[in-house]
Amino acid sequence: MQTRSTKVALPSSTPSVFAGLADRLNDWRRTRCRGQRIPEELWEAATTLARAHGVCPTSTALKLNYYDLQRRLGGSSGKPKPVPKLPTFVEMASGKPDPGTVELIRSNGSRLTLRLSNPKSRDLLPLVQAFLRS
Repeated sequence: MQTRSTKVALPSSTPSVFAGLADRLNDWRRTRCRGQRIPEELWEAATTLARAHGVCPTSTALKLNYYDLQRRLGGSSGKPKPVPKLPTFVEMASGKPDPGTVELIRSNGSRLTLRLSNPKSRDLLPLVQAFLRS
């Protein structure tokens, strides 16, 4: 019975793109101490190549862990994750709230209730911003 190879075949022009960094990584691997992490400059060069040529060919050619390289790119797509938008409005209660009480409710149900004796906007703003960012 004939067996199949599971190795990724790289195009013939691709290895020359990775050759310089592959040599630098091999030199580092020969001279490193056991347990030493790959230097950031080598990871940065590898992520630059992965953005241009893909994670799988880059990790195969440079003998790097696929998932570590993918994580350094910021996920499977290599695109940064979108920053969630902050709410654009504040609802004011129509009842008669206690003076000095501010209550914030996020869409996920988390609440922040502040009861201050003499509130000033300069004191409240950092607390509200921190709550909305979390």
